[in-house]
Amino acid sequence: MGKFLAGGDSFVWGNELADGNDHYSVNTFPALIADRMSLEYHCAAQPGASNNTIRRLTMDACELTTDIEFVLVSWTFVGRYEFKFDETWEQITSWSILDTTDQIKEYFNSENPIIFDWHVKKLEKDKKLGIHQFAKIFYHYVGGFEYWELYNTLCEMVMLGQYLKLKSIPYLFTTADHSISMVDHFPNDQPLKTLLKQMDWSRWASFPVNLGFYDWAKQNNFPIGTTHPLEPAHVAAADILYERIRNLSRVS
Repeated sequence: MGKFLAGGDSFVWGNELADGNDHYSVNTFPALIADRMSLEYHCAAQPGASNNTIRRLTMDACELTTDIEFVLVSWTFVGRYEFKFDETWEQITSWSILDTTDQIKEYFNSENPIIFDWHVKKLEKDKKLGIHQFAKIFYHYVGGFEYWELYNTLCEMVMLGQYLKLKSIPYLFTTADHSISMVDHFPNDQPLKTLLKQMDWSRWASFPVNLGFYDWAKQNNFPIGTTHPLEPAHVAAADILYERIRNLSRVS
């Protein structure tokens, strides 16, 4: 049986879906599409992943998986980054620069103790490994600026798109949110224009109207868990993307 590979963050993993706790969910929109196409589903997503991570994990999965018929990648929010500290890859986000648990409580918009505890443990780990201090410096000088968020993300998108084309693997890109549209804020920037020219826009899909999955689900009042759209949004998203993906794939 051919394989359907999905890359992304927690939305593709299936956080807060009924079967998306210790293992990735088979009720996310990529998994539902794979089932409709009678393909074996493989998930290379990681909760909390940055776009750096999504590109890396998807490429690695392609190298280690045979008979891939299609790859679907849902890119994430542009303000996340990945760096390798010693022997492990670590994610840094704007949460990484907070100093105390009181600050987490101040900025936290959820009553879910599980997610709050996760942020507390992540902060403790980041401080122990020196990631916290690095993140504060990085966001102050580079990572907190809209331009670098976009440039970093576009580099990852172009790299993965060209890799999949070189491997002759049909693919489709979509996004969790619409932050990539911020590129319009820099209409005369040559490096960004150069990267945009390398994109195969026929391999892109958004949700109505020009939204990412998360934005679209909220705008259309689908049920949301703490921060993730639940099963009904994934079913509707699969309906939107299925025909587009089927027509791009080698599957008749």
